[in-house]
Amino acid sequence: MTTRRQFIEALSSVGGFGAAYASMRALGLAADPVAYGAPLQLAPAQGRPSVVILGAGIAGLVSAWELSQAGYDVTVLEARDRAGGRNWSVRGGTRIEMTDGTVQTCDFAPGHYLNAGPARLPSYHQTILGYCRQFGVALEPEVNQSRSAYVQNDAANGGKPFRIRQLMADTRGHVSELLAKAINRNRLDDQLTAEDRDRMVAFLRLYGDLDAAYEYAGSPRAGWKSAPGPYLQKGVAVDKLPMHALLDEDLWISILFDELIDWQATMLQPVGGMDRIPAAFAARLGDKIRRGVEVTEIRKTSSGVAIATLEKSNGKTALVEADYAICTLPLHLLAAMKADFAPDVRAALGRAKYEDASKVAFEAPRFWEADQIYGGISYVHGDTQVIWYPSYGFHAPTGIVIGAYASIAQGKRLARLSMQERIDAARSAIDRVHPGSAALLRKGVNVTWSNIPYSRGGWVADWGVPGGNDLADYKLLNQPDGPIYFATANLSQTPGWQEGAALSAHRVVGLIGDRARQTQKL
Repeated sequence: MTTRRQFIEALSSVGGFGAAYASMRALGLAADPVAYGAPLQLAPAQGRPSVVILGAGIAGLVSAWELSQAGYDVTVLEARDRAGGRNWSVRGGTRIEMTDGTVQTCDFAPGHYLNAGPARLPSYHQTILGYCRQFGVALEPEVNQSRSAYVQNDAANGGKPFRIRQLMADTRGHVSELLAKAINRNRLDDQLTAEDRDRMVAFLRLYGDLDAAYEYAGSPRAGWKSAPGPYLQKGVAVDKLPMHALLDEDLWISILFDELIDWQATMLQPVGGMDRIPAAFAARLGDKIRRGVEVTEIRKTSSGVAIATLEKSNGKTALVEADYAICTLPLHLLAAMKADFAPDVRAALGRAKYEDASKVAFEAPRFWEADQIYGGISYVHGDTQVIWYPSYGFHAPTGIVIGAYASIAQGKRLARLSMQERIDAARSAIDRVHPGSAALLRKGVNVTWSNIPYSRGGWVADWGVPGGNDLADYKLLNQPDGPIYFATANLSQTPGWQEGAALSAHRVVGLIGDRARQTQKL
């Protein structure tokens, strides 16, 4: 029997932590998020207070932009040579260095990319979409589910892949048949009036595509064994799958995935790669962002904060002083840093546990389009979890296909393999669903986030659930430690999403604005 936590973990391994949190909200295990999309109202600064921001991920960039617009003196310190944090689009020429010593140089053709971190924008994430609108970041649909894609499960259909459309149609048909029979046998008379009983049975016949005897005999909704053709060539539906096979718990995720609000159409993506979003912020912030500068120590002073830095290109050290600091770095990395955090804050940072996440992608001729698949995800039994098809460049000669996106337990197991073993596992998974495709997969690249410097993980483990992180720590770290504030998607109700990073930044910027005004009155 699958527990709720096991289901949430499995969902998270397919869709990331945002999917898990959405399901937790649906199950009553997490609070509903606050309303999205309200523009930030930050009063103009008086006296130009200064803020140093540690990290140029989305939370850092949003904080810097909003504070600078209000007249604050802003400095962003970023150890990497790029802005964006986990928002990272890997392209031809990108160098991927990991802490296990492996180095890759991506060799994708021009125009191709892998969104190594976030890759989707839900249409109700109006805060981050609002910045896309404000900055003119062009968007296009991201096909999150294609019913032409496949499910491959060793315990169902003899291990042979079958279409998601068949999974959806046959599951609906079998469930509708059972319910219609129960109603017709008067098993639900205490729940339905006579009129509602007739209407419900009529609905179920249509909903499940049942025959006149209220039996599910298969449906064209599940796909064609023989497609309709010219003149008298009628279509013949595929044979139905047995209900027993469809009750395998490993299939539930692919049935329910786009029912959750974070995954419902329409999903969006920036044209040309997700990194178009941090690039838009960076273009406007200019030299307020100092790249290649590593933070080595965080100290409180009588007037604010002092941040010790190391310039990686030349080894020079310096001290950056400001009235306030916003820390957007991963919580577990802050715990290991020299800093005079309050003891309870340091302890909370040290307890933060992060999940792993890993992606493997290949460049290949677009063989999936010849198999009716235009975007979407196939679900594969094993630690690689999914095959994710591109939502751009349809009918181009080649494209980038993701052969693994693994997190939680699967991500940890995949991370224990060598880089080449991860790539080989993804290649094998694609070949199981698309036999003969392995020879077409070229230029494989892997990003395993637990091995990426300055990240060392994907997102925090669940807050407030057994085996996850302590909810009391979540609440504590959402409060300032003197002049030091923490902003990250991991301290929001939408961890793992850029929306959460932006909303966390909005909250912290508002707190600093309130404090600055109070200070000015004294």
